[in-house]
Amino acid sequence: MLPASSPIAAAGLLPTRSGLPRGAEVVTGQLVIHADFPLTEQHRLIRDLESMRTDVIQDLGLPISDEPIHLYLFESADRYEAFVVGQFPGFPARRAFFVETDTSLSVYAAWQDRIAEDLRHETTHGYVHAVVPTVPLWLDEGIAEYFERPRGESGTHREHVAHLNGRLLEGTWRPNLETLETLVEPGEMSQDHYAEAWCWVHWMLHTTPTRRKILQTYLADLRRDGKTVPLPLRLVRTEGSMSACSGAVKTHVEALAAD
Repeated sequence: MLPASSPIAAAGLLPTRSGLPRGAEVVTGQLVIHADFPLTEQHRLIRDLESMRTDVIQDLGLPISDEPIHLYLFESADRYEAFVVGQFPGFPARRAFFVETDTSLSVYAAWQDRIAEDLRHETTHGYVHAVVPTVPLWLDEGIAEYFERPRGESGTHREHVAHLNGRLLEGTWRPNLETLETLVEPGEMSQDHYAEAWCWVHWMLHTTPTRRKILQTYLADLRRDGKTVPLPLRLVRTEGSMSACSGAVKTHVEALAAD
């Protein structure tokens, strides 16, 4: 299952106001929500997105930001699709997507059956990019895949677990962080890549305090210097080798599948 979108770094791509939802506006925390249908701050999904901010900040060790994240919600899929075609011609069809420009962070989404999952995913991009503007594509997606799960699931993505474990049983996949690091365009990412990106994030956050700290320190350093020491090299210093890292992630998948 591919996620709703990958983030678009789009300098100068801020769309015009034409076609954007204007019916209701809700401001809560960092979120400025624009909808073309009645929506209140007490809506369960809005409360969920606001509380998710605390989870993202605490789990990743990030500072709090007050930079607004604009969510544009279209009640009609047809209106959403017409807007995307008009404002982002050539962009592949997605249920939702995140756009970062020099001056804004925005999410665009159609209100449909999977809107909660989609908004958790895309809003996570917003929370992260508000404080760490440049994140490797695989890590950006892995973090968003982690937080798109409902809070009670602690980031465990059962679809990804089943997919990766199936590929392990087939002998057609092995964790390879170095390959993920080479991906720079969203179109390069396959289902395997999204699932593996999620798995590396889950492994770092849920296995040992040392691995969690490595991820948090990397993001903190990346915030200050986009060319800081890459994450794979940091993991190797602790794990001994990239092969040892891959073996540990493989074991993590197997343990999750057996749970």
